[in-house]
Amino acid sequence: MKYLSVIIFLSAMSWTWGLTNRELPISERVHVGIQEDLKRLISDYIQENLPNSKNLLFDRFYTESLDDNKVKASFTYSFEDEDEQIGQARVQIEGYAVLNRGQETNETIEWTFDELVILNNQVDFKEPLKVNPSGSTVEQ
Repeated sequence: MKYLSVIIFLSAMSWTWGLTNRELPISERVHVGIQEDLKRLISDYIQENLPNSKNLLFDRFYTESLDDNKVKASFTYSFEDEDEQIGQARVQIEGYAVLNRGQETNETIEWTFDELVILNNQVDFKEPLKVNPSGSTVEQ
C-alpha cells in the first residue's frame, strides 16, 4: 500500500509538472503584441472621432486564449471629453474583442478583429446637469 501511494503521488506530481511547463499555443509575446496594438487602435479611434478628448486611461486590459487560433481581449478604459451642451465628463467603456489567427509568416502572425462587444458605458459629469421636466431642454 505504501508503494502504491508513492507511485500515485509521483504520477500526479509528474502530470501537474507537465501541465505547467508545456508550451503554450499562443506565446506571451503574442499576447503583449495584441494588447499594445489594440490599445493603439482604441487611442487612435478616440483621437480621430473625439478630438476634444484627453487623459485616456486603460484601467483594465488583458488577453486570454480561447483556443489555438482565437484570443479574447477584455478591457476597461476611460477618457475625459468636453461638449458645449453638457460640459466636461469622464466616459468609461467596458467590453471585449475577439480576434482570430490570420495569415502567418516567419516574422509575424496576423490577427483579425472579428467581434467587438461593449458591455458597459458610463458617463460621470463634472458639473451636475439640470433637466427641465416640462420640456426636452437640458440646462447646466
